[in-house]
Amino acid sequence: MRFILAALSLSLACLPAALADDPYTISGVAIDATADNALQAQTAAMRQGQSAAARRLIERLTLAEDRAGTELELEAHLSPTGEMVSGLALDPAIIAEMIAGLQISDEQRSATRYLAELEVTFDPRTVRRVMEAYGVPFVESQARPLLVLPVYEGANGFSLWDDNPWRSAWASQDFDSSLTPVLVPGRPSRSVSVPITPRQALQLDEGALINTAAMYGINRIAILRAGERDGVRRFGGYLVTVEPGGEITTDTWGPQVVYGGWSDAARAFVTDREDDWKRRSVVRDFETTSLRVTVMYGGLDEWLRLQEALSRASLVQGAQLDALSRDGARMTVDYRGAFEQLVSELAERGATLEEHPGLGWVVLSAR
Repeated sequence: MRFILAALSLSLACLPAALADDPYTISGVAIDATADNALQAQTAAMRQGQSAAARRLIERLTLAEDRAGTELELEAHLSPTGEMVSGLALDPAIIAEMIAGLQISDEQRSATRYLAELEVTFDPRTVRRVMEAYGVPFVESQARPLLVLPVYEGANGFSLWDDNPWRSAWASQDFDSSLTPVLVPGRPSRSVSVPITPRQALQLDEGALINTAAMYGINRIAILRAGERDGVRRFGGYLVTVEPGGEITTDTWGPQVVYGGWSDAARAFVTDREDDWKRRSVVRDFETTSLRVTVMYGGLDEWLRLQEALSRASLVQGAQLDALSRDGARMTVDYRGAFEQLVSELAERGATLEEHPGLGWVVLSAR
């Protein structure tokens, strides 16, 4: 490879997560407070909601064992209704500093009471400073989205698209902002045939799975079969990955007994996936390491995709372009965390980081 442009001092700033479904957005925070007047009730409710959102964010990004003994440890206490809940001892002023924006919906108010629902967006840079100040390791990037195909076994057989309480439990919840984002496909219109039937899903029909992955632009699919027998609800199934070359790899998941309703089961599955992702991706080393890489591409579109994978990777603190040609670029990448975590995160973004004789570390499109 011959480089035609050398030693460019062009820095590619890491782009902040700007999508509404990033892990720094906490939605569905219910607030309810009563006070001597409407203003005091609203102020108390807002403070309550900000603390609850911060608790959920910290719980999302960190592991319980890493929070133990710090001010980010979640403390259990009884709510006014007698329910055991977890709270956050963090200073309200610090929580307010972490917040980048609020959206309020479903407001109800009286002379002494205020109710609403909040969506709270946190600033990643401020959250990072708080985590580092308390020495709590955290994860700040999402895994690739997962398409869930909820197959329900009822009295009349298996259902996926129609008459399916298991699918309704998934569709009624928002998992876009979780560390492991989940997409539940809507039923195609009656004039369009469904991409996969319940039987094809359970039989792991490769053609139907590849077609479904292509239709929704996602290469990972969870086929989760649920049903109830003798009063006991269970679910389990397969985790399928459609590789770029069309090969399919499959892992099993469950089965698991459901405690509560089907919505609880869906949340339990997402929580399990999040915990697995956190244990693989949590950043324990706050030091920055520099790495020289060669980015290989076959055209402008591929170069832009790989450039975005590097610049949007949460572990990458800076990416400087040193030299450029028609089929490759040399870059200096500054990253946090372990090298294996960088490799894993880039893989989640469709890029492979591997060592090549004569070129050193090379970034390629995932095959």
